[in-house]
Amino acid sequence: MAKMAIGLKDLYYAVLQTDVRDGATTYSAPKYLAGAISANLNPNGTSTTIYVNDAPSESITSQGLLEIELGIDALESEVAAEIFGYRVDNNGALLEGNSSNQPYIALMFRSETSDGGYKYYVLYKGKIQPPSEELQTKGESVEIKTGSLTGSFVSRASDGEKKVTVHSNDEKVKANPEILLNWFSEVYEPDTTVTP
Repeated sequence: MAKMAIGLKDLYYAVLQTDVRDGATTYSAPKYLAGAISANLNPNGTSTTIYVNDAPSESITSQGLLEIELGIDALESEVAAEIFGYRVDNNGALLEGNSSNQPYIALMFRSETSDGGYKYYVLYKGKIQPPSEELQTKGESVEIKTGSLTGSFVSRASDGEKKVTVHSNDEKVKANPEILLNWFSEVYEPDTTVTP
């Protein structure tokens, strides 16, 4: 049965703390980002065909920058400060000065699917761009303005991973359900051990 996406919820982020080549990647504890409205993932892959003797001979593909566009309800000041490298002053005002301290983050969410399960996502290492703001005066009918965020994700230095997904109705997941129980409390790390 096909697993078509029919929903989106539980949008979380975790700040990347360390990412060492051939070493470990560590993250802070995940936090709620915002209410999820939509997500559009673009892997930006390329494909090049090599022609030999006037005919296609080989096709070479490469992965590009993973881009995401998120529709959200609104960001709390503390969340915006953390993911954009801003500051919050003693009065609670968001200071949007130099964001040269903007951290890399992991992004986690899940999508309900047509088979009654959920597809879970982690994007491991990226930065989110501050959103544009569109404002409009109220008229006879109120038009609600929601926010949108765009982000770019790259491969981790530690293991080259960029994105991981898993479906709650897959047999291996059903046999090991604690994977999903911890999905939003810690950043999922792949199990690449070889079993006999």
